Amino acid sequence: MTDRDVVERVAKLFGRAVVRLRRRKPHHKIPYATTIKGAPAARVMCAVRPFLGKTRELQIDLAIASWHTWRGPRRRSRAEGSDSQSSLAPVVDLGGILRAHGESQEACDRAWIAGLLEGEGSFIANGRARSSYPVIKVEMCEREVIERAARLLDTRIWAVAPGTEGWRPTYVAQIAGHRAAEWMRALRPYMGLRRTAAIDTALSAYHPIRLIAPPPVCVVDGCERGHRARGLCNTHYMSWSRDRARGRTPRITPLR
Repeated sequence: MTDRDVVERVAKLFGRAVVRLRRRKPHHKIPYATTIKGAPAARVMCAVRPFLGKTRELQIDLAIASWHTWRGPRRRSRAEGSDSQSSLAPVVDLGGILRAHGESQEACDRAWIAGLLEGEGSFIANGRARSSYPVIKVEMCEREVIERAARLLDTRIWAVAPGTEGWRPTYVAQIAGHRAAEWMRALRPYMGLRRTAAIDTALSAYHPIRLIAPPPVCVVDGCERGHRARGLCNTHYMSWSRDRARGRTPRITPLR
């Protein structure tokens, strides 16, 4: 990936170096990579497998199976008594390992969503300067991954038809406003430099005006209808909204 600080963090966990790659095209950013092979790679695959989607699980199973085949029976028999090779079973319940080290399921879920959003998410400020609000969005082809993200973010998903023939549809999960701001603050310590800067930009433009005790009825004089939003009933709120959408001076003044 092109975020060097993220690759450096992974390389530190792997105990490996960071390699600078060539740009695919002159106007592209410089990509960076780090790699592990053999037994260390197999242990990482087995450890992270329970947290991944079906596509990645299949890739890991094929990689482990082909690695065992390549090593051959003689090399496998020599490694059976080695402690360094004893944890290479295709499936490992990392949840139990993490809880043994004091990590809760909530902490694991937060780390998972942070990793997903670091690679595939967007942290943006939507709307005009005076009414900007933060948005967290993630879009992928892997529906099961998006479904898990949507469950953690407590939102729905929707499908986007492919714009190119032969491509797969993508799935989107998105939250906005106050909930997005809370998630941004919670996830910020996990993020790299680019995502942290995006979060800071989105939050700096967010100035929520929240009614602590909304009125029971519309604030327009003589109106006794129930409150819907901004201190207005549905009729007066739609009148105010239409005036704004058409560029006219609103005839109704809301609370905010």
